[in-house]
Amino acid sequence: MEEAGRIPATQARGRKRREALLAAARQLLAEKESSQITLADMAAHAAVPKSSAYHFYTDALGLYAELVAILDSELQQLIQQPLPPVHDWEEAMSVIIDRAASFFEDNPAAQQLMLSSQTPPQIKRFSRSADMETSRLIEALLESRFVLPDIPNRGRIFFHAVEAADLMFGLSLFQSGILQAEMVEEAKRMSCAYLALYLPRYLPVRA
Repeated sequence: MEEAGRIPATQARGRKRREALLAAARQLLAEKESSQITLADMAAHAAVPKSSAYHFYTDALGLYAELVAILDSELQQLIQQPLPPVHDWEEAMSVIIDRAASFFEDNPAAQQLMLSSQTPPQIKRFSRSADMETSRLIEALLESRFVLPDIPNRGRIFFHAVEAADLMFGLSLFQSGILQAEMVEEAKRMSCAYLALYLPRYLPVRA
């Protein structure tokens, strides 16, 4: 019985240490470039033994991969909240992009791991895959309010619209280090202009 009780305690300690390492990564990414942070740095910041950190992750990239998955999930939860009253799909997209901008403004770690030109390629690929799920959520959110036309590759079109907005966000960070309000508006224009190639200006509203 004593041995059985020790296993859950060990698991709980391991879970707390992983959470501490992820929290440390968030804090350090608000202060330094991702390439300047080692797994040992995160372990020291989290007051976690370095040996434990290397037990969980091979290197900093392994931790970043887990963190970006968490950040993508947080962004998706925010985006898929029910829409307020809107007149058309462009206004709906404006609300969605504002939500995304608010998330990135509040999360420097997300800026670095999901938008920065310095993001390691393997982490960027992981985030791009998550963008596909984000685009499906946006498509479903619009479809809950409007009758979308049945067009070929509609999912791909929404994915490209998300990438267009991400591009403007990333350019803003590259040029000024912050997410500028005018670049958020550019993200809306670019994303909506692309979608307008496929969606009519006015769509039937669902009852």
